[in-house]
Amino acid sequence: MKLKFDCIKTKIIMITRLKHFALAMVAGLVLFSFYPASPSHAEEPQQEYIPHSGQSVFDVLNQEEMMEITLVAELDSLIQVRNSDKFRPATFSYENKDGVRHTWQIKVRPRGKFRRQICDFPPLKLKFSKDELEAAGLEGFNDMKLVTHCMDEREVGSELVLREYLAYKLYNVLTPNSFRVQLVKVTYRDSKDKGRKITRLGFLLEDEKQLAQRIGGEQVDTMGLAAERYIPSQEKIASMFQFMIGNTDWDYRMLRNVTFFRTSGGKLAPVPYDFDFSNLVGASYRRPNADLKQTGAMERIYMGQSKSARELYSTFSYFRTKKEALLDVVRNFRFLDSDSRDGLDLYLEEFFDLIQDEETAQRGLFERNSAERLSR
Repeated sequence: MKLKFDCIKTKIIMITRLKHFALAMVAGLVLFSFYPASPSHAEEPQQEYIPHSGQSVFDVLNQEEMMEITLVAELDSLIQVRNSDKFRPATFSYENKDGVRHTWQIKVRPRGKFRRQICDFPPLKLKFSKDELEAAGLEGFNDMKLVTHCMDEREVGSELVLREYLAYKLYNVLTPNSFRVQLVKVTYRDSKDKGRKITRLGFLLEDEKQLAQRIGGEQVDTMGLAAERYIPSQEKIASMFQFMIGNTDWDYRMLRNVTFFRTSGGKLAPVPYDFDFSNLVGASYRRPNADLKQTGAMERIYMGQSKSARELYSTFSYFRTKKEALLDVVRNFRFLDSDSRDGLDLYLEEFFDLIQDEETAQRGLFERNSAERLSR
């Protein structure tokens, strides 16, 4: 009887398992009908995202030659309402080397302090859409500055743009802790008046966040930073560069026309910008620096932390090793006429004459300076 009962029990279990298996098969067929067939080996599955290329929109635009771009915006809102920090819609477009036109829907506003007030056409800040950059596989650095022609008079405006662009390129030769720039020919079109357009030179300035990533640092916007926190070699290069181009419109402690980046070691690297008041650029609106008792706009004044030429011995040597590369930047810059290039070449040669030896440098950098100048 026990054997017969065990057989009956076994049959019941087998029947139950078969029913469960059949139900599972039916459910599987029903669920399978809701999904498309898997792609064959001849077909690539559709990408759900575009991987980052490691490039930013500035990297894409950055090239050796001048690039032509078009900016469509309500021009009166930028020129007449220049004190507003409100971003306004605009279209940014350019044609790449293969002749393919790229268009971005961006936002734009006037920027700056002094130039915003005195320029015929104010400098601009451009803001790209992070979503559009992501869709294009680009990094999310979406801010960019556009240095504009300032003066409506075409020849004068172009000359100032080209000279300031050169100042940035010269600093690029000296250190990677510097803003990259891209020379552009900009056609400004009025979105309210299709027949209105302005074509002038300008240059794009690298985003601070991208510079920070590129040099492995973190931007610090704190005034009154102690000089002991600076990277000595970088402070000396930045200060000597300002002396070389004849610029006194800057201040480390007040963060005027300079920003700092904290490196992995915790020290600070100064990165200068805005060189329109320098003798190298020679803007008509520059004036002698009364706070430094500057006797004339062309007078060079050393404003760095060092107190004697002896402290700058290695910096002088470093600049001398870069002399030909610096002069080549000017001599090979075909967008300026030969007279302008010769004048800039002569001005730089005068600087190298000043740092040829310690005694000459001591007289040229320090004996003309007052205690007030050295206390900065």
